Formats: sequence, C-alpha cells, structure tokens
Amino acid sequence: MELDLETRRKIYEQINKSPGVHFRELERRLKLVVGSLQYHLHYLEKKKLIVASNDDDYLRYFVIDKNLNEKEIKILSLLRRSSCRHILIQLLNNPDLNNKDLSLAVGLSPSTISWNLNKLVEAGVIERKKTGRISNFTIIDPTAVVELLICYKESFLDTLVDSFIETWEFKNFK
Repeated sequence: MELDLETRRKIYEQINKSPGVHFRELERRLKLVVGSLQYHLHYLEKKKLIVASNDDDYLRYFVIDKNLNEKEIKILSLLRRSSCRHILIQLLNNPDLNNKDLSLAVGLSPSTISWNLNKLVEAGVIERKKTGRISNFTIIDPTAVVELLICYKESFLDTLVDSFIETWEFKNFK
C-alpha cells in the first residue's frame, strides 16, 4: 500500500538500487521537484521503508530491509563521493600510496586529496602509516570495498568503476 503511488515507488526503487544516494542526486535522476521529493521521502521514512543517514555533508538514503551493516553504510556513503571513490580505486590497485601519488593519479590538488583522505581515515575505511613526514594509505578491508563496488556498479555511473571491475574480475577469475 505504501508503494502504490508511482512516484513513491520510483523513489523507493532508486534508493534500493543506489543505496547511499543523496537528495539532490535523487532529484536529478528522477526529475522531481524539491517539495514533492521531500514529501515522499518523509512519508517513506515515517512508514519505515527507508532511513536517512547524515554523513556530515549529505543526507543519504538507504532502504531499511537491504541488510547493510553500519560499516557497509559508511563505505557506500563515501563511495557515493566521486573523489573518495577514485581514491579508493587507486588504493585498491596500488596499496600504500601517499598524498602526492594519489594527487597525480586522481588528478586533484593535494589539499583536496588530503581532505578526502581525512574523511576516509575518520570513517575507518583506510589507515594512515607515517614514515617521517610522509603518510602512506591503505584500505582496511579491501574485500568489502570491492564487493560494494561490484554489487552497485550500475548505480555509480562512473567509467572508472567499470574499468576497475573489468580489470579486477580478469585478474581474479582467469
């Protein structure tokens, strides 16, 4: 009954296939006006079909019965940020990179990389190993990151994710 309305069903389906999607992205993908989207999201939350999670910068939405644990929700929230996603993909391919190497690989300024690295460290997704003045970074649970990238690859709309998954599958299934 809660999903009888077509608009509400589309919102729910979009959140289900793109867990961690934020409000503006839902607005863009579904081409809905702000007031209508807010109304339906509030209704879906009230009916306990979705939950909103605040990651400091964005309110992200998840389907309640998706069975994602807290760690997976954190990782997905960060993977929804293109800069964090690109950093994580670089670290999956080349563990132990430093800020300068990541900046060159991802094509972002060292300060932007640093800000994103701090977010990833604070969330417990990567760890920092200091050697003198240089910090190198590695992913704490690379398997969890890879599994989430593979499971939700269509929802990222990112050719870098597609290329990574093709390469990863080739290396691991030959």
